[in-house]
Amino acid sequence: MEKEQDVTRRDFLKTAAVVAAASALPGAPAILAAPSPSQVVRFGMIGTGTEGCTLLKFATTIPEARCVATCDIYPPNLKKGVETIGTNPDTYEDYRKMLERKDLDAIYVVTPLNLHARMVIDALDAGKHVFVEKSMFFKEEEADQIRKVAAEHPKQVLQVGLQRRSSVLYQVAIEMIRKGALGKVMFVRAQWHRNNNWRRPVPDPKFERLINWRMYKEYSGGLMAELASHQIDVTNWAFGAEPLSVVATGGIDYWQDGREVCDNVQAIFEYPGGRKLLYSSILYNQHYDFDEQIMGDGGTLIITIGKGMYFREHAAKVTQAGAKENWWAGATVTKQATQEGIPIFPEHGNGEGAFLEREVRYARRWLASMGIFNYEEQHDPWWSEQTNFFASIRDGKPVAAPLEMGVADALAVIYANRAVETGQKVLWPTKPA
Repeated sequence: MEKEQDVTRRDFLKTAAVVAAASALPGAPAILAAPSPSQVVRFGMIGTGTEGCTLLKFATTIPEARCVATCDIYPPNLKKGVETIGTNPDTYEDYRKMLERKDLDAIYVVTPLNLHARMVIDALDAGKHVFVEKSMFFKEEEADQIRKVAAEHPKQVLQVGLQRRSSVLYQVAIEMIRKGALGKVMFVRAQWHRNNNWRRPVPDPKFERLINWRMYKEYSGGLMAELASHQIDVTNWAFGAEPLSVVATGGIDYWQDGREVCDNVQAIFEYPGGRKLLYSSILYNQHYDFDEQIMGDGGTLIITIGKGMYFREHAAKVTQAGAKENWWAGATVTKQATQEGIPIFPEHGNGEGAFLEREVRYARRWLASMGIFNYEEQHDPWWSEQTNFFASIRDGKPVAAPLEMGVADALAVIYANRAVETGQKVLWPTKPA
């Protein structure tokens, strides 16, 4: 083993001490104090199926929020939502009755996709802040309908459930891109592969379309809406742009079980400047699982929830994007980044204690290059996106995934599905000058 790769006990203890000092750095997370009752956001949840209960599981740990009402038309889901909260919220089958309550500050919309736009509009008109799961809407014309109502209620928060926007790990990855660590970024390859039929058990055939709504075109955008939407949003974020066009294919080629949406889709999105996203989602092999591979002429990021790896190009070409910060530390890490990759870490400097912060970052990367140190996000992005939602309501904090991000994401889903169905290249509408 080369001398610079040897980790002595003294080296390890010295570096570990620096890493341990991170907890004392300015900006370290503080213990949340219980807010006064007047500061608590009282919210209702429309849709307490699998995704709704996932959000409730995290929301119940946030002191600034309290779920006081739930709504679902399927009784087992309604019961599951109450059990997830662990208190006694009021329950409703008709969401419009819930919107009549004057004591509700906010509403979650976590229902089948075809219902999103109508419920978002109704909730905004009822004076509520709104968190809506992606995709934000189902039909192209619903974009302007939501825009119009949101403009009529400018003081109300509207956030879209694109939780990667609330991941500190993804935020660091985008910061690396902006500061030139990857050079000129031209290409993203992303996939979300599973090996199952995507179905949920149905106790009675009459509930088939209610429970398995994702399988039917009347309610669902299929794989593009349920999975690809997250990764299209990451690509939009990385490129800082929306697509110009998409070509796509797909089919019902493996699960011949009466479904109406594809069990596999493949798409190529073209962005300004010749940049491209190559996307794949299948339901019959999960070896490659899901991630986004962001590629520039100076390096590559492979990132997913909970983990990101940076690879430096062997021979970085002349690039139009000059690196503003060295994202690796010393020859060992530089070599490691070229050959095997090094983890990226979800941490930001705040300008205070700059020297110590820099040494901590370099120490972590050095230890990571030796396989000693592995860093995880302090908070799950599902928790972070909801914390952001409530902070936007209470304190006016910027919304993590606001309306126009949701519009861009939803339109990409709609146009990609149109490309699959027609077999033709679909162009984005020309925007007014």
